[in-house]
Amino acid sequence: MMMPPPTPKTVPKIPAASPMTASRASRSPVRPPSAAAALLWSAAVTASDLEPLAPLRDRLAEAAVLCDVDGTLAPIAPRPEDARLLDGVADALRALRPRVALLGFVSGRALADAARIVGMEDAAYAGNHGMELRLPGEAARTAPEVAPHLDAIARLAREWPPERLGPAGVRLEVKGPTLSFHRRGASDPAAADAVLARVAEAARAAGLVTTTGREVLEVRPPVAIDKGTAVRALLAGSGARLATYLGDDRTDADAWRALRDMVDDGALELAVGVAAASGEVPPEVRAVADVEVDGPAGALAALRFLAGSRHVTHPPPPGGSPGPP
Repeated sequence: MMMPPPTPKTVPKIPAASPMTASRASRSPVRPPSAAAALLWSAAVTASDLEPLAPLRDRLAEAAVLCDVDGTLAPIAPRPEDARLLDGVADALRALRPRVALLGFVSGRALADAARIVGMEDAAYAGNHGMELRLPGEAARTAPEVAPHLDAIARLAREWPPERLGPAGVRLEVKGPTLSFHRRGASDPAAADAVLARVAEAARAAGLVTTTGREVLEVRPPVAIDKGTAVRALLAGSGARLATYLGDDRTDADAWRALRDMVDDGALELAVGVAAASGEVPPEVRAVADVEVDGPAGALAALRFLAGSRHVTHPPPPGGSPGPP
């Protein structure tokens, strides 16, 4: 079969009046009967909405599919340890794995924790925003430039034990070279924010870097590593000529920018950024992506589209019940 001609070396942008926008505006206001049904209903995009991904679907053997985990493949959970892949995601990933040049996962979680949630040993992983890397068939490795800052990270964790954080509803997640201070579910958001402000001040005084995400303050070593450098590292040597990255937060924008730069540099022919958007996703994140879908259910629809599934989405029938998962 004749391959399609090379795609121009630009990252496609969906115009404001795209079919995706139009389809959202025209959706039925039927209310699903449960939270699970609502999650499926939110993914009621059509194949035409996902058309920017068609070149990757048609050339899967030359494509890299890279995904964030929390908020993209797994719904955000009240506690990080409770996160699980959305039903159907694991099957979609397994369908893609043997057909793509690279399947990879890029997470702010520790690498081992991200791999536990995804559950695929024959995939590539970047943990702690790229400070940890593991390629298929290789051992995990931590960036050597992180080592001089591990003592400062450990000291900060000791300075903020649960008894200092708990009354404000803040929880600390220790992830090796980074720390995450979570405020999700705090009964007094103002008190939680005040504590996080003090944590951020202490972190910066210790020479560390802070960033914010979806209800979380991240503390990291001051090294030039992010999800953008992570996708470059995972793609190196993969042979991929096309790539997509699915994400949902500010840190994922670094990956989209890196892919765009790789297109400009000629390292890739085409790159498509997919935002698994929700009410918590900042507008500046949406602005960097090329395609916008609705949360993890929309990300599942994109994965199914790439795999060529005829069941891209499952909008509810007239009675309001969702279709099969």
